[in-house]
Amino acid sequence: MNMNKMMFKTHIAFGFLVGLLLIQLWSPNNQILFIMAVLLGSALPDIDHPESKVGKKVKIAGFLFEHRGFFHSIFAALILYLVLLSFSSFAVYSVYITGLVMGYLSHILIDAVTKEGIMPFHPLSRFRLNGFIRTGRVLEYIILAVLIAFDAWKLIKMY
Repeated sequence: MNMNKMMFKTHIAFGFLVGLLLIQLWSPNNQILFIMAVLLGSALPDIDHPESKVGKKVKIAGFLFEHRGFFHSIFAALILYLVLLSFSSFAVYSVYITGLVMGYLSHILIDAVTKEGIMPFHPLSRFRLNGFIRTGRVLEYIILAVLIAFDAWKLIKMY
């Protein structure tokens, strides 16, 4: 198991929880599309890791970019948001674009609590935010279980 990236399922579980919380705040017309956008966003930052679910599909990114570098920065999230908004001619899609970017930010946030951390201002700074969680180890599995429990509780409570 690769120990330098958080598990895909942990990102999805956290992204799902973020999506459920945002549904209550923003009430998107199509909640399924909104959740799918958030989940897609929660997987995207690992495009820079050649062994990730997304990185396997876009192999060039893993060769050109350092893992947990630019794609794990607030600049990447901002650029993604602005580019997607500029291509969207319908304001109705802005909530789904925002959901995708919030999923993206959820990925960066949860990676920030790992030992490897993130460089939130890359490429302008190599300053690193990091925490205490070792990826792929017991504590990550416990966090995953807690996230799934919260996801289920929130989903049941909502409906």
